[in-house]
Amino acid sequence: MDRVRARFAPSPTGMLHLGGARTALFNYLFARHYGGELILRIEDTDRVRSEREFEQSLLEDLEWLGLSFDEGPYRQSEREALYREAISRLAKDGLTYEAADEAGRKALYFRPPERAGSFEDQLRGEVRFSKIEDFVILKSDGTPSYNFAAVVDDLDMGITYVIRGEEHLPNTARQALLYRALGAVGPAFIHLGLILGPDGKKLSKRHGAASVSDYRREGYLPEALLGYLALLGWTHPEGRDEFSSVEELVREWDPTRLGASPAIFDADRLLFLNARLIRSLPAEELYRRLQPFLAEPLPPGRELLAVEAIQEDLRLLSDASRLAYGILGPVDPATFATELPESSGEVFEHAAVSLEGREINGVEEARDLVGELRAWAKERGIKTRDLLHPLRLALTGRNAGPELARLFAVLGAGESRERIERAREARLGA
Repeated sequence: MDRVRARFAPSPTGMLHLGGARTALFNYLFARHYGGELILRIEDTDRVRSEREFEQSLLEDLEWLGLSFDEGPYRQSEREALYREAISRLAKDGLTYEAADEAGRKALYFRPPERAGSFEDQLRGEVRFSKIEDFVILKSDGTPSYNFAAVVDDLDMGITYVIRGEEHLPNTARQALLYRALGAVGPAFIHLGLILGPDGKKLSKRHGAASVSDYRREGYLPEALLGYLALLGWTHPEGRDEFSSVEELVREWDPTRLGASPAIFDADRLLFLNARLIRSLPAEELYRRLQPFLAEPLPPGRELLAVEAIQEDLRLLSDASRLAYGILGPVDPATFATELPESSGEVFEHAAVSLEGREINGVEEARDLVGELRAWAKERGIKTRDLLHPLRLALTGRNAGPELARLFAVLGAGESRERIERAREARLGA
């Protein structure tokens, strides 16, 4: 393939949404696959709606996703001279005129020499169009229109491939006429299929769609979001649906498997993939990612034990504080003392004695303890449930949660013994 120069060209008029993130990702993968270059261009000619805080958020989201650029960001607001030069060329050929726009103010219009034509889309083949009316290229406030500025910038930047959503097909028709009027050959086009909700309608917030920053704050992993977005319009040759990094996606990317059909966004599927990736992370890496989401620090020296204890139940990184509190939070034995079986007093007493002077520095040591308690209970004729459930309640006050040995490992022998003693006293007083 000839030299590839692709671009991602968002407008800073709002937060980066899923469709924009997918466009950025597919441009990134396409450029990297062919050893080409990727340019970031900020299309900020809308003076009313464009805001620098949106641009900053956009840059942060792209960095979080792991998408890097070879050039940019360029800003259209800083390229006025380039647009004026192109307007002069069109005006010289008699292709522009002033007229009132919809608001009744003077704007500059482009009069296409031809009203019909076609362009080639690499997913859809030849796309024909007709009856293109005159359209604004310089708005009444002096800023260039989207279609005009995009064409001038793509020519100036040497863009060879434009990859964007299907909703831009009408824009591409107008842009094709501008390329020809400027005496240029336009880039190759790839228009991705729409992203739809499960009901087959255009994706919106009612389907669970949110901005990239929302997913980031909720505790999604960037590689989970990227991996899922990659599958919205692309299929892996072996049907894979999980990727551990953007670098792995680049290695696996095959642009011949891009499709033009609409893709269905399933929020539950994304959550499932996120949880699966969380479970695959090493404890050290997961702890690093959890730290911004933890309301309270984990027990010093037992941080990784705590992370491993909650890892299986994490669906989002933001679940961490709630799950950790379920182990480390205070326990009031009075809430369950009257529900304990008759044997619980004996169980608590024996467990407290077994913990006295004991060191528990890991899960295996804790499992040894649980094994000893099981053997003792069997000798005493105490059912397994009547051993384990009272101990779980004593340690956390909850009916369910991580493996009992993990609770002992996270709390340590001393804290575990104190909680069991308090439960034993509450049982005696019930």
